[in-house]
Amino acid sequence: MTARLLHEPGPGLGFVDVVAAFTPGSETDPAGLEGVAQLTMRLVRAGPKGRTRAEVDAEVERLGAHLEAGVGQHRCMVRGRVLRENLEPFARLLAEIVTEPALRADDFERAKRLLAAELVSVRDDDQGLAARAFRRSLFRGNAAGRPSSGTVASVGRITLDDCAAWYRASLAADRLIVGVAGDLTEEEGRRLVAGPLGALPVTSAKPPHVEPPAAPKGRRALLVDKPDRTQTQILLGHLGPRPARPDHMGMLVSSVAFGGTFSGRMMQEVRVKRGWSYGAYSRLTRSRHDDAWYLWTFPAAKDAGPCLALQFEMLEALARDGVTQEELDFAKGYLVGSSVFHVDTPADRLERRLEVETLGFPHDYWTGFRKRVEAVGLAEAHRATGPNVHPADLVVAVLGTVSEIEKPIREALGPGAVVETVAFDDADL
Repeated sequence: MTARLLHEPGPGLGFVDVVAAFTPGSETDPAGLEGVAQLTMRLVRAGPKGRTRAEVDAEVERLGAHLEAGVGQHRCMVRGRVLRENLEPFARLLAEIVTEPALRADDFERAKRLLAAELVSVRDDDQGLAARAFRRSLFRGNAAGRPSSGTVASVGRITLDDCAAWYRASLAADRLIVGVAGDLTEEEGRRLVAGPLGALPVTSAKPPHVEPPAAPKGRRALLVDKPDRTQTQILLGHLGPRPARPDHMGMLVSSVAFGGTFSGRMMQEVRVKRGWSYGAYSRLTRSRHDDAWYLWTFPAAKDAGPCLALQFEMLEALARDGVTQEELDFAKGYLVGSSVFHVDTPADRLERRLEVETLGFPHDYWTGFRKRVEAVGLAEAHRATGPNVHPADLVVAVLGTVSEIEKPIREALGPGAVVETVAFDDADL
């Protein structure tokens, strides 16, 4: 079977980017075995039959190349960059790795220990830990809330057989998109890369059905208890419109106006006027389904309650009144000006096309991005924020020392809010 090929030319660059992308990602991890896709792709990267990890690494270095494997919620990839003159041997190596992985027991044990250690180290990253807690609470049992890297508990349950089964079900020719960018022709990409990767079998297994996430109702908070914190991490939000929805662009522009830059309303109110947090941001996550629209601040413990209460007030004003014309104009200029960085190299343009193919973005999402941003008027922005900002239906995650912050956080949340507490070193976080 000939694999589908995306080609972005870059004559004269002197190097080539190669991507083998498969549409299943960590959302297909079996419940309780979160992290199996991540471990499997690390095993694939460890090398094909007949070559050790050390031998593969030495070959990659000799070719002047870089090679990595990774997993997202909706896709997994093996990708690399190589000097143009070494494209042929590198393409052969990549094809061997993907189509004939050794899946050795010693590589599995090593990869499992390393991933478990990385998960333990996340406990030292307050921002990262709060973000995990936020998504876990926002999506409450849905695949979208399960981290691609898994948890300490789930990774401990994964076996080599689990990884082998995930590989057979997921890395198949009918789920493959090949991307090449840089100093090569489309014919070379087809012959050297897509052709060999097309040797993968076609899978007969249907991907598991993944339910779309449900919007939260009411206010609920997850407090991550970490001792001796003088600073907190606060994330709050709910679902925002995916790129395929007509109100996505209006919401994106409004989100940038509200908290996407230093001039944004959140930064001015939280940092400049009150000095509560060094940063104050809002973000709209782009995904295949409606994903998180969230606010992020990191005030001192003594300011956590007032800061959270202020954000609730600001959300109510945003839902009621939208953004101003001045805020809208600045946000549109920022998005238009920065959009060049999404597509300024062949590798960037290839990545944008892969997003369209694997994440279900509209086919002209990136090619028409600037035009669509420029077309957002104040009325459209208001129509987007009104139905998509829900101050009464929010998920909040706060990392801090609970004994110091719980009372003011509960007061800010108001009556009826559901509050849970989890230890920062909980094995399921």
